[in-house]
Amino acid sequence: MNTLNQRDATRPALMPILDAPGLFADAVLTDEGDNLLFLSLWGRDTAVQEFRARLSLPVREGGLDNFRLDGDGAPFVQVGNPERLVTDSGRTPPQMIFGSLVHLWLYDRLAVEPDRANRRALLLYQPKDASTPTGKASLRHRLWSQVTETCHLPLLPEWRDTVLDAFEAAGWIKTLQGVGLAAYALDLGDDAVETVVSQLIRERRLTATG
Repeated sequence: MNTLNQRDATRPALMPILDAPGLFADAVLTDEGDNLLFLSLWGRDTAVQEFRARLSLPVREGGLDNFRLDGDGAPFVQVGNPERLVTDSGRTPPQMIFGSLVHLWLYDRLAVEPDRANRRALLLYQPKDASTPTGKASLRHRLWSQVTETCHLPLLPEWRDTVLDAFEAAGWIKTLQGVGLAAYALDLGDDAVETVVSQLIRERRLTATG
């Protein structure tokens, strides 16, 4: 088989945005309520600028508070509060066969800075990062760093695996699967976090010597 005709499993096909003609997404991630957490899209400058403007407008004025994607496994996306979304963009060289295209990224602010007041954070990663033992170990290390940065309790390095397992079992660390992207969603604002850590210490599953 000609390898040029084989689809790269790590890079999803472009998905048209049905409510914004001329725009195509290659990665999207939502939370359990379909709220947008990350979007990577391509299009002409005019179409991209119009899409960005519509996200901030009321629906009665032509704004978008949700949109649909077309493709296998493509989700329905709720925009929610657009002020929580960070935007970044780049542009392809004009000499490309399709001309100059804009690449726009939209992502939840929690992906770049934890909400320490409410103890919430978002750790984005590519699915391929978890496909090898080395990748899984690196991802586990990144997750632990995010937990220690978000949690209000002092957590010793040697507690990592026990605490992560306990937090995942309690539902305070959830895995979100998107198209072309995945994430760990952290919500450590539950008062029971202190109770669980204290219980693990009393049971001597957490000690000063690990």
